[in-house]
Amino acid sequence: MIGSIRGIIVRPLDSEFVVRITREHLAELTLAVGALLRIGTFLWGRPYWQDEGSLLMNIHGVSVLDFSGPLQHDQLAPFGFLIIERALVSLLGDSRYVIRVFPLCCGLASLWFFRALAFRCLSARPALLAIVFFAMSDDMVYYSSELKPYSLDVLFGLAITLGAMRFLERSVQSRDLVVLWLVAVFAPWFSFPSALLVGGCGMVLIWNRARRRQFRELAWLLGIAACWLGSFAAAYRASHALLPPSTSMYVFWGFAFLPVPPHNPDELLRFASILLELFINPLNLLAPFLPRLFVAVPILVVAVGGASIHRRNALHSLTLTFPVLLALLAAALQKYPFHGRLILALVPAFSLVIAEGAEVVRRRFGKPAYIALLVFLLSYPCATTLYHATGARVRPFQAHGDLHNNRFDHC
Repeated sequence: MIGSIRGIIVRPLDSEFVVRITREHLAELTLAVGALLRIGTFLWGRPYWQDEGSLLMNIHGVSVLDFSGPLQHDQLAPFGFLIIERALVSLLGDSRYVIRVFPLCCGLASLWFFRALAFRCLSARPALLAIVFFAMSDDMVYYSSELKPYSLDVLFGLAITLGAMRFLERSVQSRDLVVLWLVAVFAPWFSFPSALLVGGCGMVLIWNRARRRQFRELAWLLGIAACWLGSFAAAYRASHALLPPSTSMYVFWGFAFLPVPPHNPDELLRFASILLELFINPLNLLAPFLPRLFVAVPILVVAVGGASIHRRNALHSLTLTFPVLLALLAAALQKYPFHGRLILALVPAFSLVIAEGAEVVRRRFGKPAYIALLVFLLSYPCATTLYHATGARVRPFQAHGDLHNNRFDHC
């Protein structure tokens, strides 16, 4: 018996055993690192950033369901997020840890939702790479401990995308329809960009059922879509009532509305800069010491990765693509900015596509090219995240309100 106990104790220290366990559970270990980064950043308890302090004034000392007038200091957040934060403060106090624990829970839950999505869309190697991108994302780590709804946006986006892909792969049961109805109806009250995900994924579901002539399920989906539209319209109007008449929010975010169609060379350059800025805010793929021309690398990776996913599974491709197209349409209509933290919910789709693109490079050009690409894509983002995780991060104010400098502004 003593020998057996000794074997159990010694075995985990055996190098071959450690290597095997690491290989078999690399995704889980990566998620654990991502979780530790999020928890560590949360525990630093950094001072409130400017917007956090302004939003806190609409939470502390306010009744949980008090929406009788516009929010103070030109702030805006979904009703569900505000209700949960106010309830937490009223029950547990207003320490920084209580204030930020809900975004942290959303950030941690997102890790495991993304794992499920990655292995549903991709084969093992690119799925693992996508998990690394997501777990080590500087913006994902940071916004998991900020008093803002952005980590909740990501969680809702992942749940909607994962649910849509599950529905596309099998017949929908009554219980599934109820869950789908609940998510669709409540999503607009908890997450603004969820409209992009529900709208995009919903269109793919409806088109799929119509193409397959599954009219019963199509009728249910159309009914759910009608309920969602009603809920979205009500949430949209109610949210506008939270903004004061003299709001400067549209002016502040005016730089991120697409000039469509561009009427002159300056507008064309602005259009291009907004799209290219995606690779810095929020993807953080281009190091500041590299020329802006190097953005061509992730652009090509996204192109080949998207094409590869579409060839293998067109429905998965459309589910990932349609929300992005709706986001661009909303920005062109001056309704929703296409920039940084406001499109954080789109990062999972790009992580998957980039990982698939890297796998295409490995298959076509071999291991050396694959390793070089990984060094380019991962070294700066991972170094940035690890560096900021070593201490309390002081976030400077920028005109665009993001974590990274805007390299393509006036490009």
